Amino acid sequence: MANFFKLKVTGKNIDLGPFFQKYNSKKLSSVFSKYSAKLISANTVLEKRNIFFKVKLNILIDNNIKFETLGRSKIATLALDKAIENISKRLRRHYRKIKNHRLLNDKINNVKKDLVSFHLNS
Repeated sequence: MANFFKLKVTGKNIDLGPFFQKYNSKKLSSVFSKYSAKLISANTVLEKRNIFFKVKLNILIDNNIKFETLGRSKIATLALDKAIENISKRLRRHYRKIKNHRLLNDKINNVKKDLVSFHLNS
């Protein structure tokens, strides 16, 4: 499965190596393939604050839905993992909300059909 999305990884006053960029791309691809979400763009900003790394992650998925999250840790990759874990939770909750909404609409439509057929048969 080929993922085509715009990925931007930047560092504030930090020179990012190819490892962090590949790690970011791999992690994002795995999360979005898990939830079958169509990722349009992802922007990752890594900065060092005192002894902690802070990762700010901005995600845009289909239907112009935006997610933004932060991850903090003493290790840059762990900060990214925390941010991606947060995005994963938000995606899961978003798709659960959509699924529950669809199920509710289906139940309402079934009740309406039953009422119409009951009135037509009476």
